[in-house]
Amino acid sequence: MPRLLEKAIIKTLVYADLFDYPLTKEEIWERLIKIQNPKLKCQIKFKIQNIKFTKRKEKYYYLVGREEIIQLRKDREHYCEEKIEIARRVTKLLKLIPSVKFIGLTGAVAVGNADEDDDIDLLIITSANLLWTTRFLVTLSVDLMRLRRRPGDKKVKNKICLNMFIDENHLAIGKDERDLFTAYEIVQMKPLFEKENTYLKFIQNNFWVKRFLPNAIEKNPCLAGRQANDKIPLRIIESLLKKLQLKYMQKRRTTEKIKTGVIRFHPRDIRKEIMKQFATRTNSPLDRKY
Repeated sequence: MPRLLEKAIIKTLVYADLFDYPLTKEEIWERLIKIQNPKLKCQIKFKIQNIKFTKRKEKYYYLVGREEIIQLRKDREHYCEEKIEIARRVTKLLKLIPSVKFIGLTGAVAVGNADEDDDIDLLIITSANLLWTTRFLVTLSVDLMRLRRRPGDKKVKNKICLNMFIDENHLAIGKDERDLFTAYEIVQMKPLFEKENTYLKFIQNNFWVKRFLPNAIEKNPCLAGRQANDKIPLRIIESLLKKLQLKYMQKRRTTEKIKTGVIRFHPRDIRKEIMKQFATRTNSPLDRKY
């Protein structure tokens, strides 16, 4: 186990380094890849100090030769303060939409690791069978606030990127995306608003994350599902708004993923790129088990 712990620490620091992000001792334990044993927590500091590839300054640990990322982390945390406040302001409006069940802050801002000119990523969970209706209302609301990131925008500083919509009947992330990158995205997400225990249901439906990051997620009690109000008029509106939005998006489609109950927009989807770099730097096979 000591050797496995050392390898897990190195992999954890390598992954964080891909994002120029030094870690504290506590963060290393929380993000530790595929190792779960409470008895080992007290060994983390001792182990890190004896790994020749790592260094420590102040409270942060990093790979040799990467001391500059400590100041970078501090700068980015400062930039994120304004971005988080903007996200909260937008949330106050969006939570008034009845079919919005959850709003989560994702990506670099959620970790406090965004550059000054970065945008703000939000994940929205909607009522069942009202995905497209909710997207229409959410998009309109953020547009009225003049904060939405639009396709083709070159200046995206502090703009809201509505990059993922999921309805409450499709909370489980697809099996083809269940890897270390997505696991980190889930555990690092910051809830801004929820109702009816939607966040806990999301975690429960994605408990596969525990295979990758066992210390970052705790088991939630089983939650009974709720039946959505599926009246005929709502179904008609949902169908109509879906057709209109798909038609509008037709000439603008790039990396979007659209399937039943899920809409994902990523101006630049870095998941595969990050996993490839991680596999190369850790000399690991590029698959779900790396």
